[in-house]
Amino acid sequence: MINKIAKDIYMIKIPLPENPLKNLNSYMIRGTERNLLIDTGFNTEICYDALSDGIKETGIDMNNTDIFLTHLHSDHAGLCDRIASPNSKIYMSRVDSQYIKTFFNINYFENLETFFYTLGFSKEEVADNIKNNPIVKYAPPIETEYTEIEDGYTIDLGNRMLKTVLTPGHTPGHMCLYIENEKLLFSGDHIIFDITPNITQWKGFYNALGQYIDSLNTIKNMPVELTFSAHRSPTGNCKERIDELLNHHETRLAEAYNIVKQYPGLSPYDIAAKMTWSIRAKDWKAFPVVQKWFATGEASAHLDYLEDKGEIKSSNIDGQIKYWTIE
Repeated sequence: MINKIAKDIYMIKIPLPENPLKNLNSYMIRGTERNLLIDTGFNTEICYDALSDGIKETGIDMNNTDIFLTHLHSDHAGLCDRIASPNSKIYMSRVDSQYIKTFFNINYFENLETFFYTLGFSKEEVADNIKNNPIVKYAPPIETEYTEIEDGYTIDLGNRMLKTVLTPGHTPGHMCLYIENEKLLFSGDHIIFDITPNITQWKGFYNALGQYIDSLNTIKNMPVELTFSAHRSPTGNCKERIDELLNHHETRLAEAYNIVKQYPGLSPYDIAAKMTWSIRAKDWKAFPVVQKWFATGEASAHLDYLEDKGEIKSSNIDGQIKYWTIE
C-alpha cells in the first residue's frame, strides 16, 4: 500500500515484524530523468513483498530508478541489492559504506563478541545476540556495490535536485536528503517523531552522542517546512522535534551521571540496567537480549559524552569498562 504525500513522491510502508520500530517508511520519488527510491527494509520475504508491491503500485520501473540509503542499518539497506536493477546505482555515504566493508566481514562476530564482553555482557547473552541481532541477520549481501557519496552531493532527477546532508550520530555516516527549493527534508533515522533514534558506540567513531547533537543543530539551522521520517508517523514539526530530542538527551545525561555517582565502578551494562527505558518488560532481566544491546550501546554513548566533558572517568578492569565520577 502506498500514500502519495507530495507531487511525484510516494511513501511505501514496509512492515518490520517482531521489531519495536514496527515499520519502515520507504519513499519513491518520480523524476523526469531518473527516479529515486529512499531506503528498502530488511532482507526478508515480508519486506520484499511489501516493497515490490508498493513499487508496482507507483507504476515506476526499477530499470530507471536509483536507490539512496540514508545509512547502513539493515532495516534501511537490507533489500537494496535485491530490489535494484542492473541499471540502478545504490547511493550510500562513503563513511557508512566503508564501515560495511571494514566491519561486516567474516570477523564481524569475533569483533562483536569482544566488544560485548567489554561492555559487561555475559557469554550466554553474547551468544544469543549474535544469533538474533538483525544488523547482520537481515543485511544485504556483503558483495553489494555502493556508489559512495559525500556531504553536499547532488542527485539530479530532472524535475528535482536533492542534496545530501551528512548527519553523523545514529551511524557514523548517516545522511539526510534535502530539496532546497521546496524546503523538504528526508530525515531517515536522524529525526523520528514518535521515538528517539538509537545513539550508540561505534568502533573508530568518536563521541557518537556529541556528533549527533551537532548534527541536530545543523538541521535546526536549515529552512525546513516538511520532513519525512523513516519510521512510525512520517511527518511532524522538525524544529520542535529537534528541541525535544535535545532535551531528551540532557535528561538522559543527567540520569547516567547520577547513576555513576551513586554506584561508582559499574559497567555500561549495569548502568543501562538502572536507567529508565520505554519497553514492555517488567525489569531488566526480562528485556530481550537484542534490546539490552541497544540500551547498553545508548548508555555507553551517553557515558562517552560525559567523559569527553570531563565529568566522569573510565578504567578497563579485567577486560570490562568501569566508570566513576570526577570530583
